[in-house]
Amino acid sequence: MISLVLSFISGLLTGLSFNLPNFSFLVWFSITPFIYAISRGRLRIGILSGIIFALSFYGLTLFWVVNVTKLGLVLLLFYLSIYIIIFSLFGKKLYRKSLRLITLPCLWVILEFLKEIIWCGFGWANLGYSQFESFHLIQIADLAGTKLISFLIVMVNILILEVFLFLRKRDRDPETRKNIFKKVIFIFFVFAIFFSYSAYRLGSLKESGYHKISVVQPNIPQELKWEPFSRFKIVKVLNDLAEGTEKDSLVIFPEASWPLIVNQDNFYELEQFIWGLNRDVLIGAVVESDGEFFNEALLFDQEAELIDIYQKIKLVPFGEYVPLREFLAFISVFNSIGDISRGDKFVSFSHKEKRFAALICFEDIFPKHVMRFARDNDFLVNITNDAWFKGEPQARQHLSIMALRAVENRISIIRSANTGISGWVSFKGEVNKFRKNRKEVFFAGTNNFEISLNQERSFYNKHGEYFPFICGIFLFGVFIRKKGSC
Repeated sequence: MISLVLSFISGLLTGLSFNLPNFSFLVWFSITPFIYAISRGRLRIGILSGIIFALSFYGLTLFWVVNVTKLGLVLLLFYLSIYIIIFSLFGKKLYRKSLRLITLPCLWVILEFLKEIIWCGFGWANLGYSQFESFHLIQIADLAGTKLISFLIVMVNILILEVFLFLRKRDRDPETRKNIFKKVIFIFFVFAIFFSYSAYRLGSLKESGYHKISVVQPNIPQELKWEPFSRFKIVKVLNDLAEGTEKDSLVIFPEASWPLIVNQDNFYELEQFIWGLNRDVLIGAVVESDGEFFNEALLFDQEAELIDIYQKIKLVPFGEYVPLREFLAFISVFNSIGDISRGDKFVSFSHKEKRFAALICFEDIFPKHVMRFARDNDFLVNITNDAWFKGEPQARQHLSIMALRAVENRISIIRSANTGISGWVSFKGEVNKFRKNRKEVFFAGTNNFEISLNQERSFYNKHGEYFPFICGIFLFGVFIRKKGSC
């Protein structure tokens, strides 16, 4: 029973580290009770502990999904529980081995990686994202991605558990004391190396130039977005806000901000709107073509000429399409349009001799997807509509992911969100939020700024997701070894 209670508390504390700005430090010890629970219990207790930890952790972290779908939240929680159960089962065995300070973090990293690539992929709430405001720590993400930070978090949790168990003993074995002391020194040495690297890296990064950007945040309520009677009001809001942008900048509107489904018959209305702004514009819209619907980012010049379009590749399961539609024909998507078709081209836009790419909605949660765009562009743009989820903490969690993507690849990323959080993150990980009266979400406004550019991409961007494979090779070696040694 105590194991289940500890797992529940552990999950809640870990969830709080993602939900509250001042509680991100909790994750450095919040997993300790859960690891203790799975290390001491039987197989059945380990499975139950994994389920309880997953449901409390992900339930608290992702509760906002209920604003879109209750059933979807339940299915998502049970799906994510599978990875924690796997960690419970294999983690129990690995904890008994002498190299647990390395093997358990390796296992966690592998599971985070698999969670991102299996089926639809859902890498939300990976441990490293909780530290996006730890400016000097996150710089190491350009070496091996955010999962390197997750690795360190699990490592520290295991050390805390070992120290705690040692201090509980009445007879403290000198050899065990010596062994723990070595582990403390080892982790101190690891952090010293990484923080030294961060200091060096921040000093070596150079700005290659600047680019003028104007972000529009219209704050259109989701329930009014596709209502016919709201159409003219929304267009007026967009037009009025655009008047506050600078004429020589790139003006960015959020995902699907145009209140009409664009087709051949009404495309001229969008052109007239752009022509009236007399600005270079990137705008999100749902476009119908040959009976299919696409979630697109469209780039227009000041003369309202369509320069290029990007059709969203990574679609939201059950929100924009239903996976395995041939078997799930009875399920409807949660948007009011119907199934969205997937794009298949990685498009680079050009604005004033600078190249950029658009990431629509949650496309920025996929490391490999962002990596590919970052290699051939000067900066990235994320247009999104987070109005579905009613603001915090989802908006902050989404921003945290984007911040780590910027550091991982060493590329600046701009965000235009319908309800917030809008702004930009520099290639160093500096977060510049658009605020109004101390509010970060649910207000309308325009923000003009210059983003800093960097031409040098990171080691991680060039070599990809190699770290989980290193972790896998290490674990394989441990499992086939008969006996471990310190």
